[in-house]
Amino acid sequence: MTEQEVLMWGKTLLLKIHVITGWTIPDSDLLVILVDQFQKKLVESYPDMNVDEIEYAFRQSGTTVKDWGKAMNLSLIDEVLIPYLGERKILSHTLEERKQPPPEQRIYTDAELDNLARWDVVRFYQGLRNGVIQHKIPEHLKDILVKDGVMKPEDALSAFFVEKLENGSKNIYAPVYK
Repeated sequence: MTEQEVLMWGKTLLLKIHVITGWTIPDSDLLVILVDQFQKKLVESYPDMNVDEIEYAFRQSGTTVKDWGKAMNLSLIDEVLIPYLGERKILSHTLEERKQPPPEQRIYTDAELDNLARWDVVRFYQGLRNGVIQHKIPEHLKDILVKDGVMKPEDALSAFFVEKLENGSKNIYAPVYK
């Protein structure tokens, strides 16, 4: 809101908030002070909000904020508007994320898929060497080990890893140096 709009709508917004929430409006002298402070608060803390949005915030959650018999004050107003702005920020961020195009899809080559499978084998074996005990050995590890000729199709996967551990093998695959 512009400063002109704030001056024009300050008292009207307070009356609408009173109607929506049922909060007590202070009498004459205090009302003049409240209107003045409310207008300043709108400019300082809520410059990006318009009248309709402020009304909406109070209709949505203003009725759940308890005034505990106090007259309407800036603290009560903040109890509605601060959480509303937080929710608005999250929603705005979510909508902005949806506008972003999805990441480009990439189809891996067979060689890249094989290298990923080898990496799974290396991670699993190094975990065993470091004392990470798996209750079940992932069966898909056998496919790449057989394909690479590191083990025979008829060999048991668990026996293969036990043998490598007992032999003190540091690696399943020999390091390649260039």
